[in-house]
Amino acid sequence: MILQNLGRFITWPVRAVFKLLRGGARSGVAGKTAAKTSGSAIAKAAGMEILDAEYREEPPSGIEAAMFTQLPRPRLTEKSASDLTIDQAQSYAEQAKRFYEFEFPLFPRGDFFYEEIEDQFLNAALGYESDSIDKRFIDVTTLFRRTLNTNTRRMLLYWAPAIGFFVFAVAIFLTPMRGAVGFDNGVAEAGVYFGSVALAASFLTFLIYSWPYKVVQQRNLMNLDNYVTSKFARINNKFQVAKRRALNVERDKRMSERDALKDEAGAWTLSYHWFASRLFLCETMLRNKFYQLRRNTTLYWVAGMVLGVGAMASLGVYLATTGVELEFVAAFGVAAGLYLLIAGAVMTRATGMMFRVLESNEWSRFHIINLDRTIRDHVGEDKLQIVTFRDRNRFE
Repeated sequence: MILQNLGRFITWPVRAVFKLLRGGARSGVAGKTAAKTSGSAIAKAAGMEILDAEYREEPPSGIEAAMFTQLPRPRLTEKSASDLTIDQAQSYAEQAKRFYEFEFPLFPRGDFFYEEIEDQFLNAALGYESDSIDKRFIDVTTLFRRTLNTNTRRMLLYWAPAIGFFVFAVAIFLTPMRGAVGFDNGVAEAGVYFGSVALAASFLTFLIYSWPYKVVQQRNLMNLDNYVTSKFARINNKFQVAKRRALNVERDKRMSERDALKDEAGAWTLSYHWFASRLFLCETMLRNKFYQLRRNTTLYWVAGMVLGVGAMASLGVYLATTGVELEFVAAFGVAAGLYLLIAGAVMTRATGMMFRVLESNEWSRFHIINLDRTIRDHVGEDKLQIVTFRDRNRFE
C-alpha cells in the first residue's frame, strides 16, 4: 500500500498528461470495438482458434497489437429462453443426470497444482469431453486467462526490466563522455544526472503500462465481462422459464395424458435444477481462472523485480569497472533503486486494475436465483393441490 501511494504521488504529473493525450485518442483507435481491431492471427498467436468465427477484419498493425494480444468479444452460443422446448428440456435433463451421477474423485492426483485438479473436475461436471454447450465457455475462459497472463508476463517480466536496463545502459555508455554528460564537477551533478535517468525510465515504464498494456487488458476484460454477463443472463432466463413450465405443466394435460405429464414435469423440473447447477459450476470455473490470474500476476511482479535488481546490479558492476569514482557508482545505485521503487509501485496496480473492470455484481449469479425458494414453492404447491383435490373428492 505504501509503494502504491508513493507511486501515485510521484507519477501524478505523468498520469495527468497521459489522460489528456488519451482523451484525444479515444475518438480514434481506442474508440473502436474490440472485434474490429482484432484478427485471426491474434487468436492463433494465443494458441487456440476457437474465436476465429468472431473475426471479420484484418488484425491491427499498431503498437498495441505488436506488444500485447487483444481478443474480441466471444460469440454467444447459449440459446435464448424463448427457444426452450420440451425436447431441449429432455436433453438438459439427460445432462443433469450425467452430472448428478458423476463419481466425484475423493483421491485426486497430487502431482499438479490444486487449481488443475479442480479444473479437471469442473470439465467433467460441465461435460467438456462430451462436447456439451458449456464446452465453449470453458474454452473461452481458458483462452482469456492465457491471454491475460501472457500480456501481464510480457509487461512485468519483460518490458519493465528491459526498459530500465536499456535506459540506464545508455546513460552509463554516455558517462565516459564527460563533456557531454557534464557531471565532472562533483557527485551532486552525477546524482542529478542519474536521477533524471531514473525518472525517464520510470516515465517510459509507466507509459507502456498505461498504454498499450492497460488499454489492451481492459478491452480483453470488458469483452470477457460482456460474454459472461450475457451467458449467465440466458441461463438465468432459461431457469425462470423451466421453473414456470414445471409449476404449470399440469394445466395443459388431462388424465389420459398422465404418462406425458409425468415425463414433461420431470424434464422441466430436472432442467431448472440443472440450469442452477450450471450457474454454480460456471462461477466456480471463473473463480478458478481468476485465482490463477491473481496468483500469476503476483509471481510475475516478484520475478520482474528480481530481474530488475539483477540488471541494475550488473550495470553497477560494469560502471565500477570503467574507472569512475565510487561516489558516481553510489549515485547510480540510488537512482537505480529509485527507478525500481517507482516501477514496482506502478506494477503492483496490475491485479487491481484487472478486477476493477469486471462487473460481477451485474452477473446473474447462483446465489440470487433462489433455487431453495423455487424448490420449496414447487413442492409445497404440488402437495397443496393434492390435498385440496383429495378433500374435495372426499366430500363429493
